[in-house]
Amino acid sequence: MATREQPSFRQMCRETPFRTALFTFGPLVVGAAQVANALVHGSYLPLLAAVAAATVVYSALVTRYRLATFRRRALTRVAE
Repeated sequence: MATREQPSFRQMCRETPFRTALFTFGPLVVGAAQVANALVHGSYLPLLAAVAAATVVYSALVTRYRLATFRRRALTRVAE
C-alpha cells in the first residue's frame, strides 16, 4: 500500500521513466521475443515455458529492487 511515507510504483515511473521501463518492461519484451522466436522455429515447449517464466520472475524481482531503492532514496531526501 502506498502511503505518504512510502513512494509508489507510479511515483517511481514519473520520476525515472526510462529506468522503470528498461528494468520492468525490458525483460518482458525480451522474453516475449524469445517465445515468438521459439514458436516460429518449433522449439521444445517445456523449455519455452521455462524461459517465459524466468523472464517474468526476473522482471518482478528487479522491479521490486528498483522500488525499494527508490523508496530508500526518497526517505533519505526527506531526512536531509
